[in-house]
Amino acid sequence: MSTYGRTESMRPLLGIAVPVLWLALCAGSATAGERSANPTSMSFAAGGTIRMELNVGDVEVVGTQDERIAVSWHSRDPDDEREVNVKLQGSGTKAVRLVLDGPGNNIRYRIEVPQRSNVSLDMNAGDLSVRGILGNLEAELLAGEIDLRVADPAKYRTVSAAVTVGEINAPPWHIDLEGLGRSFKVTGDGEYELRARLLAGQITIRSE
Repeated sequence: MSTYGRTESMRPLLGIAVPVLWLALCAGSATAGERSANPTSMSFAAGGTIRMELNVGDVEVVGTQDERIAVSWHSRDPDDEREVNVKLQGSGTKAVRLVLDGPGNNIRYRIEVPQRSNVSLDMNAGDLSVRGILGNLEAELLAGEIDLRVADPAKYRTVSAAVTVGEINAPPWHIDLEGLGRSFKVTGDGEYELRARLLAGQITIRSE
């Protein structure tokens, strides 16, 4: 069978796998037991490591010049906004754990972090976008879309991505993959590492 034929045969599988997994995760997401002020923030110096545990939603992570972590959110339903729970747990001055939970997938979150940070994200389902980070970046999602924007591809020592069912697009490295069990890894002379993993959906890595 030709490569084109294999790619076309994967499309029905992808069309089934993503919605099914998405519905299962959304149905299983519990409403947060505590409510947090909107926005929620804490001081955090540049150069540290931020580990994020995210549930379901539309999440935007943005690197800024401010030395703080700030989480804000918006929903068409005010009741949903009031059910969001944010936990920021510091470990000294160089590491923070952020846990973010809400009532469902109808909330848009914005997380601002110091631009020069190492960021690790673990999310259940939804749309995850990251931009403005100068540091190591790791993103893992079960179902949905990952959109990572890098300021300068030459600043990365290692870039890798893997998807079980779906697509990977990384124009700076001329990567365009689709189907089952797709992955790539490239190396360079930079100082940072970037890694993305997805069970079902699409990964995009592009220049800002």
